[in-house]
Amino acid sequence: MQQTYARVAGMIEPVRPDSLMEDALRMTKGSLQRHRIKVMRDYEECSSVSVERHKVLQILVNLIRNAKQALDDAAPETKILKIQIKETAEGIVSMVIEDNGTGIPEENLTRIFSHGFTTRKGGHGFGLHSAALAAQQMHGNLTAMSEGIGCGSTFTLELPIARKEVVA
Repeated sequence: MQQTYARVAGMIEPVRPDSLMEDALRMTKGSLQRHRIKVMRDYEECSSVSVERHKVLQILVNLIRNAKQALDDAAPETKILKIQIKETAEGIVSMVIEDNGTGIPEENLTRIFSHGFTTRKGGHGFGLHSAALAAQQMHGNLTAMSEGIGCGSTFTLELPIARKEVVA
């Protein structure tokens, strides 16, 4: 699946957000199942987004893997990964990945998207930085929220709705 998407790099196209999220979940399915993570979906009917499919998949897979690691580190009784997709005002589709894992200290919320910043032993600090840059390149945005250590975290990827071409 990843190789198929890699072949169409650089091509911006209208894509259904739920389709992208489901592809990302399929790519991480084995790991989520092995670690007994319960995935809860809440998808609203949304317009297509205008994106580079492979870039969005890289972002989503990175966010899902980070959530899995946060859940493993915190080891709550029930590991929950909540996925929400909704269309917001202003022509934006919001894709939210929330976990009940370790959480992020307030002082790190402003730093986690910086190149080279990591709190993970053996981490490189490239994943979230690259994800934020990719979102910006597609005229989107990637944000993070957490109430702190032990409170889980929420990452939101906002992408522009695909414009309908008017044929004259």
